[in-house]
Amino acid sequence: MRKSLPFFLILVVILTGIAIIEFSEKNSLREAPKLDDSVYLHVRFAVWTGKELIVGADVFIKGKNTNEFWIYKISEDKKEVALRIPIGNRSIPGETAVWTEREILIFGGTENEGTTYQTPDVYSYNPETNQLRILNVSLPYPNSGKAVLWNGRYVYLFIKPENLGEKFVYRFDPERLRFEKLNVTYPEGFGNPGTCGYSTVWYKDRGYLIFRDKIAAFDPHSLSFKWFNATLPTKYYARSAVATEDGIFIFGGFLTWENFSREIFKFNPEKNSLEKMKSELPFGIAQAPAVWNGRYVYIIGGYSNGRDVNAIITYDYKLDKIEKLLLVKEKQT
Repeated sequence: MRKSLPFFLILVVILTGIAIIEFSEKNSLREAPKLDDSVYLHVRFAVWTGKELIVGADVFIKGKNTNEFWIYKISEDKKEVALRIPIGNRSIPGETAVWTEREILIFGGTENEGTTYQTPDVYSYNPETNQLRILNVSLPYPNSGKAVLWNGRYVYLFIKPENLGEKFVYRFDPERLRFEKLNVTYPEGFGNPGTCGYSTVWYKDRGYLIFRDKIAAFDPHSLSFKWFNATLPTKYYARSAVATEDGIFIFGGFLTWENFSREIFKFNPEKNSLEKMKSELPFGIAQAPAVWNGRYVYIIGGYSNGRDVNAIITYDYKLDKIEKLLLVKEKQT
């Protein structure tokens, strides 16, 4: 009996510690600054236009049992629902999106409420006129993983169709509304760039795709990819990434629906270096759009422990600190 007592005490301490961690993470998630506490929502995309944050989400309205697609505009002095579209039999925009300095181009979506069928639609949203329209062009492979990048002239669309062993890169010209399939070379072991939807960034004339523990660079001039020697310590899926003037920051990810990461990394492509930051996210998160407004990084929505996150996490990358503030300074409207 004396020999078993220390092990029992150790087990109690370990289980207590796990319970404390789980309780702490649940409380952190509950206390996180909400994007919108009036609805249940699933964030589909987020971009920074230079003066405001635009977020697209499908929402379930509390008390009314109805679903709508909303576009939020968030700036330093206000937050507003700029556009509300009843879903019903209409498709829901927004698998991935880019800001072109003039409009938000939104690629793909899903069929009407209650289905998961992906649509071939390409949308344009103009924040100035608050107009959302479907463009006269269709995605080459609607049912696919998708990631997009904007280089100032073209959109690069990385896709891996479902049930196909192939992967493709297309260049989209928004002026001509035309997709062009590119003849791209891939390094050995390059898998599915389409799953990098929230961890694909444009940084200093190159595209960077983070997939599990690896980082690949896409060169639009040579139409080729290359692996970096720097590798992340864990093979997490669906990380979030954002490019700043100080490098690329990588957040979260998941292995299973019960194993989400809180880690933050900084990747410097020029030095081929990867640094784990001291700060961590307040809770594990994956598949969340991340944007940079020139001062802070905002991680919006995403998933945590198998459920949608209704929150905005603010990260001060200069101080390596999670802030308690929202993008909106005044009371939200």
